[in-house]
Amino acid sequence: MTKPELFILCNAVADEVRLERGITTDSPAATRKVSMMAEVLRTVGVRTILLSLGRGRQDGSGRYFRPRIGRQRGVATVYGGMLHRPILSELLSCWAPLPILWRRRHKGQGSLLLLYNRMPAYVPAIWLARLLGYRIALDLEDGETVLKGWSMRAIKARMLIALTDSACNAGALLACEALSLATRLQPQEAYYGVSSKPGSTRLFDKREIHLLLGGTIAPSTGADMLAAAIEHLRHHSSSKARPLHLHVTGTGESLAQFTRLSTDNSHGPTVTVHGRLDNTGYTGLLAKMDVGLALKPNSGPLAHTTFPSKVVEMANEGLLVLTTDISDVRTVLGAGALYLERDDPVLLAEKLRWIANNPAEAAAIARGGMINVIDQCSPARAGAKLRRFLFPEIV
Repeated sequence: MTKPELFILCNAVADEVRLERGITTDSPAATRKVSMMAEVLRTVGVRTILLSLGRGRQDGSGRYFRPRIGRQRGVATVYGGMLHRPILSELLSCWAPLPILWRRRHKGQGSLLLLYNRMPAYVPAIWLARLLGYRIALDLEDGETVLKGWSMRAIKARMLIALTDSACNAGALLACEALSLATRLQPQEAYYGVSSKPGSTRLFDKREIHLLLGGTIAPSTGADMLAAAIEHLRHHSSSKARPLHLHVTGTGESLAQFTRLSTDNSHGPTVTVHGRLDNTGYTGLLAKMDVGLALKPNSGPLAHTTFPSKVVEMANEGLLVLTTDISDVRTVLGAGALYLERDDPVLLAEKLRWIANNPAEAAAIARGGMINVIDQCSPARAGAKLRRFLFPEIV
């Protein structure tokens, strides 16, 4: 029987492409999630190709990078060209996926185009694929937070939803259950990602307890609240507690706060700022951590419009996940995480102090989180679930 064929339209960018093109606005978490999805689909017999725009914010330099072919986790990836010029950069990205969709038109009715989120640059490819007979599905990772009213942002968001969803005829994968309200597409299926090879269980028996904050370092991800909690602990810390060492990696507007905190580590917790790391550097750092932080505010606009995929990665590695109580995190981790119920830096400081004072209990919760993630997001389970949803007619 002919293998089902899947194209994932996305902006997943491997490190070598990111560095070559000078891309600084990509999402490493999104790249990991989409490439791991493609990898697991290959293992269940789906021929998968990533169609990546291969772009970031243009810098006005006029540099041009030709389209290229590469691999991410063994999956063939076709990158569109990138031009560092305003307007022309966006137009080039709109064109990027069209040639390969046209070349594969003879298999259109047996192929599926999966859209990783809604993006304006996808619209020409979406409608060409629809005209050529492709089945089209949406992988909705982030819900729109501004839809009402007549602001330009709201009007653009409504137009993008209409242009995207009206072309989709094969349903929607959802990053969390609450996103079912963000689209009328049917059928729908929640997909939280896939676990990789499990890490080692953490015993919390080292001299220091190492904590990790990674990704976008901004108020919208709880960075300011964490900085305030570190300040609180430095003024109210107990010498009896096991020392805490916070590691910060990524970029964002709040990074400067942690850089400032790292200049004076005479009072714990210690803060180290690593900046943006490549995949190898990040993986190496993750293996040394004990606690992973996922702190998108409970009261923020992202609380129920996305799912913090990093919790799967961190729990799978064996870390204790300290997370705000948002989205479907409890569905995935259950009792295998430590939850921050309020957006309160003093309460966050208390949670961190509890970890420092109760290493055995912290280790037990971390083990529970690893077990739950492996059960919910194992490659076999995730692959079967995705194939069943995306290709129900041939399962």
